[in-house]
Amino acid sequence: VFRISKAAQEAFSASHPEAQVIVDNHGTGGGFGRYLEGEVDIVDASRAAKPEEEAQAKAKGLDWTRFLIAYDGISLVVNPKNTFVKSLSVDQLKAMFMAGSKVKTWKDLNPAWPADPISFYTPDDDSGTYEFFLEAVIGKGGRQREDVQASSDDNILVRGVAGDPNAIGYFGYAYYVGNQAKLRVIPIQEKTDAPAIEPTHDTILDKTYRPLARPLYLYVKNRSLSRSTVADFVRYYLENCAQVAEKAGYVAPPEAERAANLSALKVGDGLEDGVQQGP
Repeated sequence: VFRISKAAQEAFSASHPEAQVIVDNHGTGGGFGRYLEGEVDIVDASRAAKPEEEAQAKAKGLDWTRFLIAYDGISLVVNPKNTFVKSLSVDQLKAMFMAGSKVKTWKDLNPAWPADPISFYTPDDDSGTYEFFLEAVIGKGGRQREDVQASSDDNILVRGVAGDPNAIGYFGYAYYVGNQAKLRVIPIQEKTDAPAIEPTHDTILDKTYRPLARPLYLYVKNRSLSRSTVADFVRYYLENCAQVAEKAGYVAPPEAERAANLSALKVGDGLEDGVQQGP
């Protein structure tokens, strides 16, 4: 979500030069951690808050309102020199990425493929993308294999896959869209007999890109909305989320969900306590 919030911050600052809005990137888990320590007003989240994060926020009096600001499709990519992988099923992804996996080479996954060792590039375990992928592909409580090259910086993952003919990696849709000349995206089959679906604007929005299409959120501290700079920035963000989401390479939410955001903002504008929720 960092890319979207950065686009919103830059556009807001151009018309509000007196306002200081700092946008930083620590992964969803890191963002919630800083929020629960009282260090930030807004959390960018590429997954929903966990029940324990909700409970801790409420226990500390750090009630928030959640807003849906874009849709994403976690994209599986390989190096363009890899021409043999035409699609992958969720079962194959699980076999590749789960802890204790015996898949070391492409041939281990499909006997018709080369016996070249696979290199794995993934987000680190503080990332909401990492957590969403694990739950969607491996299952709740599942763990990822350890012999991966992990980074909190998706640009590092892009460079890793782009420079390694035997690599596979995953990250948000915007990082694939922005690097299509260096990467090849792999269509995903939800089940073995299902069609292979590529992440696109339309398949992400209509959720046919399953199970890796997901909503992206902002969690805003209700109390902070009583400060004019925070309130002005959040309102600007929500009123322009279609433009900033698309500019950042993601998929804008439909008009009804954008309207629900603004309704939630009126309810959770810092005048009352309680966890509020938009779309």
